[in-house]
Amino acid sequence: MNIKPEAPKLNIYIKTHKQNEPIRPVINNIQASTYKMAKYIKKKMNHLLNPPNTYNTRNSQETVEELKSIKINENNRILTLDIKDFYVNLPLNGIIKATRHWLHKNNNNEDVITQLLNVIKTIMQQNCFQFNDIFYQPEKGIAMGSPISGTMAEIYLQYVEANYIKQWWETDEIIYYKRYVDDILIIYNNKKINKDRIEKEINKIDKSLEFKMTPESNNIIHYLDLTLQRRSNNIELSI
Repeated sequence: MNIKPEAPKLNIYIKTHKQNEPIRPVINNIQASTYKMAKYIKKKMNHLLNPPNTYNTRNSQETVEELKSIKINENNRILTLDIKDFYVNLPLNGIIKATRHWLHKNNNNEDVITQLLNVIKTIMQQNCFQFNDIFYQPEKGIAMGSPISGTMAEIYLQYVEANYIKQWWETDEIIYYKRYVDDILIIYNNKKINKDRIEKEINKIDKSLEFKMTPESNNIIHYLDLTLQRRSNNIELSI
């Protein structure tokens, strides 16, 4: 623990590249009371957890290589999803449940699991910050800027994907699904499922999370730093 902890300070950055220029809240957690513990637990988790990373993409280059090999037809369509206010809406109980699932799946000792979950819960409940000398504690979500937050978010989304997205994949309703943090790319079979049903069903998974859909327009859609253009049997890509 930090010897002289302070409530993290909230800074505001403007997203000039987005419509209406919304803000991006940024919090420096280095002085937080749980910062050092969070760093230690993150390293510990890397040894104890083994999530499958089935639906993750590391970067746009990896996505390009995968999309080059995909054969599509006239029934396929493309859409993207992003999660609104991702970190501040993640459910603590859901994260703990997901973490327990992956720890059990990786055959960890029950005592180790219990102790680790207790520490994680303590760290994540210390979610407070200050702005203009006023102190705040959000009612939900996880601490932005904490070393452990990215790991916890990833664990939870992979749990959601393993339990819900897998079903669409197995029925061929979705032929491609990849996610980079909270940006999702989907290629689906329009004969079996439409974009409205995808948006409706994915938003029923967790009431805490809101998935915002963007469908292709004139066979074109943007994902990460890529432009995807759907042709008759393949996807053309450009930066």
